[in-house]
Amino acid sequence: MRFRRTFTVAGVLSLLGGLAFTTAAGAASKSSPSSSDKVTIVTDAAGIPHVTADNFFSLGYGEAWAFSEDNFCTLANDFVTLNGERSKYFGPNKLAVDYSAAVDPTNLDSDMFWQMMKDSGMYQSEIKAKPPIGPLPQVLQMYKGFIAGYNAYLSSGKLKDPRCAGKPWVQPITLEEMFLRGVQIATEASSQQFITYEALAAPPSAGSGGNASPSRPTAKELRLLRNMSESGSSSRGSNGIGIGRKDTRNKDGMVLANPHFPWYGTERFFAMQLDVPGSYDAEGGTLMGFPFVGIGFNSDIAWTHTVSTSHRFTLYQLNLAKGHPTRYVVNGKTIPMGTETVSVNTGSGTVHHTFYTTRYGTVVVVPPASYVWTTTNAYTVDDVNIRDEFRAANQYFEMGRATSVQALLSIESKYLAIPTFNTIAADKTGHVLYGDVGNTPGVSAALIKQCLPPGIPSFVYAETGIVTLDGSTTKCDWATAKGTPVPGILSASEEPHTIRTDYVENSNDSYWLANPSHPFRAYSPIIGAIDVQQGLRTRLGDLMIAERVAGTDGLGKPKFTIPTLQKMWESDRSLLAELVLKPLVAACFKSPMQKASSGTKVNLVWACQALKGYEKYENGHLNASGGWLFAIWYNQSFSGKFWRVPFKVKHPLTTPYGLATGNPDILRNLAGAVLALRAHKIKLTATYGDVQHSTRGKDVIPIHGCSTGCFNAIYPGLGNGDPFFPGNYGEVGDGSSLVMTTELTPNGPVSQGIVTYSQATNPASPFYANMTKLYSERKWVPFAYTAKQLAALKGTTTVVLTT
Repeated sequence: MRFRRTFTVAGVLSLLGGLAFTTAAGAASKSSPSSSDKVTIVTDAAGIPHVTADNFFSLGYGEAWAFSEDNFCTLANDFVTLNGERSKYFGPNKLAVDYSAAVDPTNLDSDMFWQMMKDSGMYQSEIKAKPPIGPLPQVLQMYKGFIAGYNAYLSSGKLKDPRCAGKPWVQPITLEEMFLRGVQIATEASSQQFITYEALAAPPSAGSGGNASPSRPTAKELRLLRNMSESGSSSRGSNGIGIGRKDTRNKDGMVLANPHFPWYGTERFFAMQLDVPGSYDAEGGTLMGFPFVGIGFNSDIAWTHTVSTSHRFTLYQLNLAKGHPTRYVVNGKTIPMGTETVSVNTGSGTVHHTFYTTRYGTVVVVPPASYVWTTTNAYTVDDVNIRDEFRAANQYFEMGRATSVQALLSIESKYLAIPTFNTIAADKTGHVLYGDVGNTPGVSAALIKQCLPPGIPSFVYAETGIVTLDGSTTKCDWATAKGTPVPGILSASEEPHTIRTDYVENSNDSYWLANPSHPFRAYSPIIGAIDVQQGLRTRLGDLMIAERVAGTDGLGKPKFTIPTLQKMWESDRSLLAELVLKPLVAACFKSPMQKASSGTKVNLVWACQALKGYEKYENGHLNASGGWLFAIWYNQSFSGKFWRVPFKVKHPLTTPYGLATGNPDILRNLAGAVLALRAHKIKLTATYGDVQHSTRGKDVIPIHGCSTGCFNAIYPGLGNGDPFFPGNYGEVGDGSSLVMTTELTPNGPVSQGIVTYSQATNPASPFYANMTKLYSERKWVPFAYTAKQLAALKGTTTVVLTT
């Protein structure tokens, strides 16, 4: 049981009729609505709240209050999105920046989509349903408590953040809005990729020539489609390692949690501990607005997630009735499309829009795929994650109470609600789990083979993995497996998972090599592929694990401890540099006069010298001289052959390697990188610390890590107007976010971590920059869990609220 403190009430505050007080000297009093139940919030020096309550309503209340002190405006802005009111308050033509989407919708398109979600009746249906579809009693109380705490903070007069204080768009929230936040999180890699394309869909008008044959997608369009199917970018994702008793020094279990997520917006992690003694006690991080721990640990297990290669959606090709573009044919019968007409207040008028719906989802027009609505065909997107949001909340509540990795797997197999992630976990007995067990369409390899339409849909599938099915026959409907909580999804037995005692690792490649000593067999292609080239982070992760287990990495005795796990992660090794830097330098010195793709001639001699200096680093350290030039070189597009030795399926972790220096793009792009650095007045020997940074108020904090195969992946903006990276050149917008290293010992969990961008988005918060500075200095903070651990912390403040 976690450390708690009791107090004698020194006074009663009149504000809202509630009471609250803080034990830190000089701290301001805090208030909440009056009632007999209390919640205790102990906030440590890093800004992590440890929330304890006697029931789940009070727990949710305390969580929302603690969160709101540091992040209220960021979440409030997102509720404007979920209410479909961005056009009204911010203008219809501005971008509703969606940090998960490959294509950012306009405010108007976003509003129309969310108005459709509100009008669909999903919430009304699920709130009335029994579990597992409807919420468990504890889950419902947690949600209601969070809503009450959020609204109480809004009413308390404590909201001073100028980003939203007093703004007309800041309103109290309801349970439906919290439900829609769950929809938003769950559909990041599915429906939200298609918001713009759903808004584009309109039936062809008479005489419009809507039966013209579309052309194949271009290479640029295929890249966009791949990004859509990989949650916005093929380079982003996460790392997760579960280390079992065979590979830990103390013969127990350990987990490295290293999600790579945006540094802006609501997809940031917020770290916390949530405790209802005897019922639930979990610590870790959650995305804003989701009230349960999403990645974390309890007394028995630790778990993390990485973005899966699995597609949680399919497209359908419809055959339309002749002369009726809003009627489609299934099994020889004509079915009229449904319509959902929504109205959006733009602030200067009202816009009405009609969405067209079918048994296979909403009609879309996807220009990058050449999927257009003609007089003969239309296309739809069917999303497995757009329903059953309370089922996911139920699952995460139960996950936080799991006592072993086997129990965790059983929970995931029961609910099948993981939206778009792999799970990596370990327990105190030294067992580890890898699984891509989640909410996956019931689409087998045989179904794809039978139902993939010829022509462009087959081409799109071959190039991107996006599955399009034949909507003219129910034989191509998603299959329903026995024992699943909802129809149309795969069962856990049809999805990859393993429990072991050595290790499991995933860095956003498929399930195939979760442990390379025992590769998985092939599962449905909708989950991912085997026998394919692996990403640099996957290869580096397995390499570093092997070196650590053998003790050949210079970090001391073999096998893992918390300190060696941390040192391994923060080494910032760039596998790409290790594989290609030397031949790049040699080619540069051999042919220094080059012409960039712009036609400008460049003498590369000084670039060669700068990269020669980088050879002694080959990492993303702050002081890695020449590292920035190498990063900008790799950031450009290469045509033709890049690797000297190609991928070989029998050697998946050591191939490809070497640099195909005969490809003109190799040095042409180096010339382009030199010009890019000159344009920004950056010296060729610039280090990552010279350029890569995070701005926190007046502080410009150097950030280590890299995007050239570093396990600690960091993605900075390049000042090109990308809304995903709103800062100036070198401002970090994505990458390592919540990082936790946790060991499950007989005496309880021991965990240290960091929130790279700090806990708060409120610039006035004391927790706005503190952990970012610690991250820059390669320092970690304790994630105190037990009563003893929490009592030992210095600089904590304690608040008691009535709910």
